[in-house]
Amino acid sequence: MRIEELMNRYYSDLNENDKFICKYIINNKDSCYKLSIDEFASKCNVSNTTLFRFAKKISLPGFSELKARLRLEVETKNNEKIDFLSTVTESYHKVVEYIKNRDCTNIFEKMYKAKRIIVYGNGYAQARVTSEFKRIFLPTEKTIFNMHGYDMAKAVEALANEDDFVIIISLSGESKDVIKLAEALRLKGISTLSITKMINNTLAGFCEENLYINSIPLPRNYVLDYEISTPYFILIELLFLKYQKYLSELYSVHIFKK
Repeated sequence: MRIEELMNRYYSDLNENDKFICKYIINNKDSCYKLSIDEFASKCNVSNTTLFRFAKKISLPGFSELKARLRLEVETKNNEKIDFLSTVTESYHKVVEYIKNRDCTNIFEKMYKAKRIIVYGNGYAQARVTSEFKRIFLPTEKTIFNMHGYDMAKAVEALANEDDFVIIISLSGESKDVIKLAEALRLKGISTLSITKMINNTLAGFCEENLYINSIPLPRNYVLDYEISTPYFILIELLFLKYQKYLSELYSVHIFKK
């Protein structure tokens, strides 16, 4: 159990001096484990005995064990941060390799034949991706609608027809709105592509084509609740480059036939 959890569990048993020690630990966790018992007591304006009793109150044998626990938690957190950064950069490389080796011919054929491309995202990060998709693919001179938000799923369903190609961007692929949308589009015979996290998901099952990204949430010891979204943008840009290659080869074949 982490120090914060121990302090919370026994908080009602603590006196004012103990609560001040709690506050000091929370505000100085990264450095207080380096202090001697005399230095720690001085910082909290309490006696060494009070510190020892505090440790006992939160179920630790003594001050040495309190310091050891703090040190372990800080070092573990620092190691996790380093490992997490490695994991994130590795996920970027995985997306690059994935889209590089992925045969996108069927996707590109549907994009090329479609009169319009409708890109829909159901979350904040996905909304940014839909906007970026439209920006990057504008040179293709395709009519592109980017739509986002849970309340726009019905609008996409009403707008789309058999001549369109609909791209649905969802993190989990399990949102009820996107699943209903994909199901409705399939019944109408509209070609669809899902872009989701690389997990087995319901949305992918309803779409004709599927692309995946490695999206990673920040570990719980980070301050902010955040899901890494950069892989979406990497995928979109590489998809555009591959589509340009597809068009170039397509035009070359047409010219050769003439």
